[in-house]
Amino acid sequence: MKLKAKICKLTSGIFATAALATTISGCDSMIYDDSDCVESYNVIRFEYTHNMKFADAFAPEVDRVTLLAFNSTTGKLAKRIEATSADLKDGNKMVLAIEPGEYDLLAWGGDYGKSFDIAAGQEGTSTLADFHCRMQRTESADGHHVDKDLAPLYHGLTHVSLPYASPSAPNEVLLPVKKNTNVIRVVLQHISGEVVDHTNFEFSITDKNGWLNHDNTLRDGTTQINYHPWHLATGSVDINQNPTDAPGSKACSVEASSRAVLGASLAEFTLNRLLVENNPILTVTNKNTGGTVLRVPLKDYALLVKGFYHQQMSDQEYLDRQDEYNMTFFLDEGLRWVNTVIIINNWRVVRHEMPFE
Repeated sequence: MKLKAKICKLTSGIFATAALATTISGCDSMIYDDSDCVESYNVIRFEYTHNMKFADAFAPEVDRVTLLAFNSTTGKLAKRIEATSADLKDGNKMVLAIEPGEYDLLAWGGDYGKSFDIAAGQEGTSTLADFHCRMQRTESADGHHVDKDLAPLYHGLTHVSLPYASPSAPNEVLLPVKKNTNVIRVVLQHISGEVVDHTNFEFSITDKNGWLNHDNTLRDGTTQINYHPWHLATGSVDINQNPTDAPGSKACSVEASSRAVLGASLAEFTLNRLLVENNPILTVTNKNTGGTVLRVPLKDYALLVKGFYHQQMSDQEYLDRQDEYNMTFFLDEGLRWVNTVIIINNWRVVRHEMPFE
């Protein structure tokens, strides 16, 4: 039911009659005023509440968004709209004027072109499957490498039915998004408080998550991505030596709370979406000896503190909601990891049937 005409001005009786007949036909045998006789009018409201605060952070975090509307019958791209946060209406809203029908709405958010390759597509030709998302990387003889701070990436996909609606009574559709990118901060501290110089260590994270489908599932699960820190620093940290133990945890207990200034080395990474089916590995190597300081399963460590927040969450939901992980490891006099304790996002936990090296 696509409207073919709009009455803008009546100039004569004959033209008025012809225009009115066209309007009645195009508007489903109903008479609308001039402002209502347009394509079906829909308002898409974006929302980013899939985070640990369960609060909508779309406006402050997502600076731009690409909306792709696919006709569910033909499977073809019907409309593509690019918008910055300044273009969106109050409440993160975008107008979608489109022929009534069944649609699949896909959204990629953030300034993703700086870090990810997603097809521009062509209306009437492209399909959903064409809009996969490949993370940019450097390829060399020794593998695929990422050493940059990835631009934040958001994803949303929903199916909707859009009947005819006018600007005076539009359809409003909610399109929630999830954040794919994750910041990982690895801190090394010496138990004696000595300076821990980051130049003495090599940090890396390996995963196979560099290419995602339009539905945010893994497209390429075989190519290993070698993530390297985009920020390294050496300094000191004033810490509470007795961080809060999580209820029901196996955290270490200390008789009294105290504070200390400890030498620290920081390595900061940005990773693509963490997936439960993958096994990302964090490795720290001593450059001087070539020995492994630590090698741990990053995903399993990230999930160690899931129960401290919401046990009812699935592992994948937790990984999608949490987008920052701060992990502190302690070193002894030989710059070896004291693997009895680790601090993750301010929770102190101890080894408990986890693989350590």
